[in-house]
Amino acid sequence: MNLATPLATTHNGQAETSIADTANVDKAIADTVITEKLAKPLRIAVLLGDAVNLDSHSAQVLGTFTERERVQICAADANQSTVHRPTAHEPKEHEPSVHEQRSLTALLGQATKAIEQGKLVELTFNDGNQPQSLYLLDGLRAAKLRLHAHAFIAGFAAGNETTGVANAAVENAATVANAALAAAKRSPAQTVQHQLVANTLNEAFVALRQGVTALAARTQAPLKGTTDIKQTNNTNHQAGYWFSDQHQARVLCLNLVAKTSHQADESRNLNQSLVLTQGTQLAAPKALVDENRLFVPISGDSINELKAKLFQLLSSLDIGALDTSFASHQLAFWFERYDANAPLALVLMAASIDDLKLEAKAMLAALENDAVCHHGQHFKTPAGSCFTAKPLGDAGLTFVYPGVGTVYANMFNNLHEYFPALYHQLEREGDLSAMLQSPQIYAANVKTAAGMSLSQQAISGVGASYLFTKLLTQVFNIKPKMALGYSMGEAAMWASLDVWQTPHAMINATENSDIFNHAISGELTAVRRAWQLADNEAIVWNSFVVRADSHEIKALLPEFPRAYLAITQGDTCVIAGCEASCKALLATLGKRGIAANRVTAMHTAPAMLVHGQVQDFYTQALKPEALKAAAQDSPIRFISAAQTAPVIVDSHSIGRAIADTFCSPLDFSALIHNATEQGARLFVEVGADRQTSTLIDKISHAHASQNNACQKSGQHQSTANEATAAIACNAKGADAITSLLKCLAQLINHRVPLSLAPLFKPLSANAAPLSSAVSPKGEPL
Repeated sequence: MNLATPLATTHNGQAETSIADTANVDKAIADTVITEKLAKPLRIAVLLGDAVNLDSHSAQVLGTFTERERVQICAADANQSTVHRPTAHEPKEHEPSVHEQRSLTALLGQATKAIEQGKLVELTFNDGNQPQSLYLLDGLRAAKLRLHAHAFIAGFAAGNETTGVANAAVENAATVANAALAAAKRSPAQTVQHQLVANTLNEAFVALRQGVTALAARTQAPLKGTTDIKQTNNTNHQAGYWFSDQHQARVLCLNLVAKTSHQADESRNLNQSLVLTQGTQLAAPKALVDENRLFVPISGDSINELKAKLFQLLSSLDIGALDTSFASHQLAFWFERYDANAPLALVLMAASIDDLKLEAKAMLAALENDAVCHHGQHFKTPAGSCFTAKPLGDAGLTFVYPGVGTVYANMFNNLHEYFPALYHQLEREGDLSAMLQSPQIYAANVKTAAGMSLSQQAISGVGASYLFTKLLTQVFNIKPKMALGYSMGEAAMWASLDVWQTPHAMINATENSDIFNHAISGELTAVRRAWQLADNEAIVWNSFVVRADSHEIKALLPEFPRAYLAITQGDTCVIAGCEASCKALLATLGKRGIAANRVTAMHTAPAMLVHGQVQDFYTQALKPEALKAAAQDSPIRFISAAQTAPVIVDSHSIGRAIADTFCSPLDFSALIHNATEQGARLFVEVGADRQTSTLIDKISHAHASQNNACQKSGQHQSTANEATAAIACNAKGADAITSLLKCLAQLINHRVPLSLAPLFKPLSANAAPLSSAVSPKGEPL
């Protein structure tokens, strides 16, 4: 009998049969759990068949199959009876079970037989109004053909249960899921389970495609139609990157429930479970720029040329505004016309064509402004459109690494959807989950991130900087000339810029470090030693940000021996130490301080007691390439707060510089002045949020004002009285992609060489640095 009357066979000139014509279900199937028993472990490779995700190589290889079976499910007919019923003259067959009527697992059982015969199975169905397809073939054969599957079907099971019995449906669903996992030889502990309602075969196929897509996209997010999404620890999943243990494949168990009415008026549930494991093919990246996120770079030799092109853009927008494909055509046109070597460039950013018109008109008005055109005033709109008539170039391009405390809950949790290959690379290099401290950062309770320990914040902060460094340098091909760090950002600098040989080893070392967990945080053992306190004497530590001149604070420190000036940063300072002493110092100053409520004795006198331990901790082996580059005049100069000259690239010098910075008061203002003296002009903050960008702008502005005052009075002035700019690539509370695009727009303004390819042509999900190596079982090597 047919599984579904809507199933149909189509022909394309190749030998083709129909599963629908051969899917006879054994009459002995009872309303109990069934599992497929195969001679060998089940491993069906599944490829998404849409044009976006099926690359040309895969399409070409699939086209070589001479035998294939095609199953087409029509959504409009999916609710009809899926079983042929005899006429009055035909012999009456057994009453079909629900399992026979709407069983995805039965169809997959028949598909498995066809696949074992070497056939390619194509499933076509509708998701909403969009036709979709999945290709199924033997996993081992896919590996031999060097086909990268989006996922694998590793096991499935099904069973019926009459409702009305207490907890029967729940128990039966769990039994079916466990049977499918047993067939797949997977443990529930390593599996993410999703429960969905799928009353029709079409809905079941939609759920299957969603599961495959989630694995291919490495996205942990609710699936359409999900009734509950829980892991073994009963923690609700958050949308975002699907972290997994290193070198462990992700496993998804789809638990489908079909609620139907039996002809005897019994309400019955069909439970089906499918176990999917991740494949080696990633989902296609989302487009960074589209009709809802417009990004138009316009280059020119003069401001007049830029004006002319803006008028041309506005004219074309008026003509073609009603064309639905107009936005994409316009974007392609302007990207093609963009000249990376032109002396000037502006960027327009907008969320719609109408907004783009407004941005273009605002830009035209700015280009008429004397301050913008002749005095170098940088023009920037809230949407991100920007222009400068005096670009700084890349000669002074400086990466700035923020310190501890910048990470935040759910930071850039959708970034992987746009850069899947980068995340894949990072996952292969080390433990990405540990690097970002994902259990805390991406916890269901957003308050969890706020309660992170110093070591957890340090690890996550370095991880965020590492990620953004690879994004800027490898994806967009941006090459810094200098680098510096704010406080512990110095460690992030060496870890991120390919200097340390094994930066990922620092994760476990930091997690278990006495320095971070006890000496200068936690119990503050270094402080207890410095203050000569007994074990039973409590330490109430805090730090405060105060708007005050550092000289005012230094003058009062002798009166408050347990209060310290930890950081000087422009027009604000950070004092730390005994909470009561700090508050008394602030009262004497007549200032109000903002409590950081963070327990860390970095940059205070007690930290000097662990200077040797810190130096040993950060004296790491270096990559041979870094040593070679240093011997040949390294292309990057590394600036430390601990010294005026750039740090010599060797293990001892790096360890000592970090320890000196870590254990001494930090003068961030002096660090920026020193970097500026050495040629730094364009500061790009590389990490979570924007801790340093605002500070650098204030410091640079105050420095320039001071130099101007000296110039007017005839006094000596700094040789670095040059324009500077600070840019952040991320901002808490803002869309991560929009923040990144705003950063790139400003770099284009300043004529920094970079690759625009990821903007107008999404990166191939399997382009380098992905490995094409596949094991005989189809898992990544």
